[in-house]
Parts: sequence; C-alpha cells; structure tokens
Amino acid sequence: MTEPANRLFTLWERRTIRTALAFTAVALPILIFLAFVLRPTGKPLWLTLPIAAALSFGLYDILTWKLRRRRKILSQPFPAEWEEVLQREVVFYRALEPAERLRFRRELQVFLGEKRVTGIKTQVDHTTRVLAASSAIIPIFGFPEWEWDQISEILIYPSRFSEDFSFGDGESHHTLGMVGTGAMNRMMILVKPDLIRGFRDPGDKRNVGLHEFAHLVDKSDGVIDGLPAVGLDRQSIGPWIELARSKMEQIRDGDSDIDGYALTNEAEFFAVATEYFFERPGVMRRKHPELYEMLSGVFNQKLHTRVAALARERKRGRPRFGRNSPCPCGSGKKYKKCCLRRSS
Repeated sequence: MTEPANRLFTLWERRTIRTALAFTAVALPILIFLAFVLRPTGKPLWLTLPIAAALSFGLYDILTWKLRRRRKILSQPFPAEWEEVLQREVVFYRALEPAERLRFRRELQVFLGEKRVTGIKTQVDHTTRVLAASSAIIPIFGFPEWEWDQISEILIYPSRFSEDFSFGDGESHHTLGMVGTGAMNRMMILVKPDLIRGFRDPGDKRNVGLHEFAHLVDKSDGVIDGLPAVGLDRQSIGPWIELARSKMEQIRDGDSDIDGYALTNEAEFFAVATEYFFERPGVMRRKHPELYEMLSGVFNQKLHTRVAALARERKRGRPRFGRNSPCPCGSGKKYKKCCLRRSS
C-alpha cells in the first residue's frame, strides 16, 4: 500500500527547511568573505569560492538529512503484513476515519523506520514491531507534529524481568516494562507476551505499551513525575495534582475501579489512568468525568466521539484475513489481489 507521494509538507518539514535555509544564508556570505580574505595567502578565487559554496551546501545537507531519510521511508509501500496486524490487533486504529488511518500508517512507518525494535532472546515478528510502534502512536495521535526524540530503541524481552534486568519465572521477575534511565537512557523494555496481551484484550484497561509510552509523554519536560508538560498549562497543574490525590485516596478506600498500581506514585497514577483513558474512554467519562476531561486535554483527543466505533470494534473481535478475504486496506478487492500482491 503506497501513500500519496505528493502529500503536503508537514509543519516539521517546513520548519526543518526554514532552519536549514536560514543557517545556510548566514554561512554562505561568511564563507565567501573568508574566501576573499584567504586570497592574499595565495589561494585563487576560482578555488576558494567553490570551496565556500561546497561548505554551505554541506551544511544544508547535514541539517536536512533527517528530512530526506523520512521522505525515503514514506516513499516505500506500507507493508500488507503491518496493515493486517493493525486490522487484527489494534482496535484504536480500526475505529479511526479513513484519513486518520492514513496518518496513523504514516506515523507508524516513520517510527519503525527511525527507531530500533530489538529482541532479547526472542523473535521480533511483524506483530511485535507493529504493536510496539502503535503503543507510541496512540498516545500522541492528537499531536500530528510530535517527535519521539526521547527514545531510540525498544528492547523486547521474552518474559517478565527483575530490577537487574534478568528474566525468567522467579518471584522477583514481575516487571512488564520500563523506561530506561542512566546508561539505558532513550531505551524502553517491553515484555512480548504482555505487549500482545494488552492489545488482545482492548477493554481490560491494561496495556503495558501505552503505560510505558505514557511515562515518556510525562518525561517530555525532562522528568517522570506525573505532571506532563504537554496539554497541561500552568493554571491546570494545581487542579491536576488535587484531582490525582483525590482519585488515589478513592483507590485506597476501595471506592474506585482504577487499578491499584496507580497508588505507587503520581507518575504511575498518570500511566495507569492513561491505559484506562484509551481502552475505556466511555466508562471513564461516565465514572470519572473530571479525570476524563483533564486527560482529553493532556492528549488532545476527544475519545468520547469514538466510543461507539470502539465498542463496535471490541465486539467484532479479531478479524481473520485469508487470501480471498476483502483486503484490509478497504479497496474492495480480495486480499490476494491487492495488498498481498503489492507486498509480495
């Protein structure tokens, strides 16, 4: 599946080009001036001027390499296997409008093209890669220009692990995922079975992928403290803190359906509430209206407008795709004559 090649420049692309042109415009006259300054040293202008121009072009080239890499990524066909995983496993994606699905695919393609997903003693298949990337795209889908600069690699573990990163069946192996710090900065660990399980049961308010990327959204201001910098202006910080404390008190009193892990600290409360928000927005809006409204602002997403579509897709379950099934891209053709053929 190939996305439109003549898509409009995004704000990030325009900003990148403007920045590169601005730096080049400043550098070029300086380099030309230096070319004339170097003339008394015996260097002829026919040599120094081309060098100045080449250095200016080199600067522009360096400043726009990420843009060119991204365009190359998006020029590739969207793999049919990825589309099949999205249709089979990601209810959030299936509930989107066609134009929104197109943007979701683009953002997923860029994420997987720029970030590493590495298996540690386990295989990283299409399902694992797409679900790891979907975990990143869903929370920031309300911010089309978001850049995941906080992460460069996701490590996929075969089972739950302990504080020393060993995994197995021991009593200390109970961690499902984590955001790395120190030597593991810009890295994340996700446990493969729990990552998949989080999407297989889209209504249990638990999804380790969303949980860990919620921590990274929280970290957008440099620290994971339950106070995300995005969508939460200065006037909203106080009300958010009071609301979080009130909800945590309700959990302690056994008077809440929010998972008890939220009591660990304010950062975990935010991550647990994020899982709830994206998996059961209608229930949260009914039972926790203030929390729902605050999180709608944080993530810039009004999920209650998709409640019916989300409920329909949860009820539909996991569709299966055979060679003669309708193609998941919505073309109306058979899978074998559309995306499967393109992928092959």
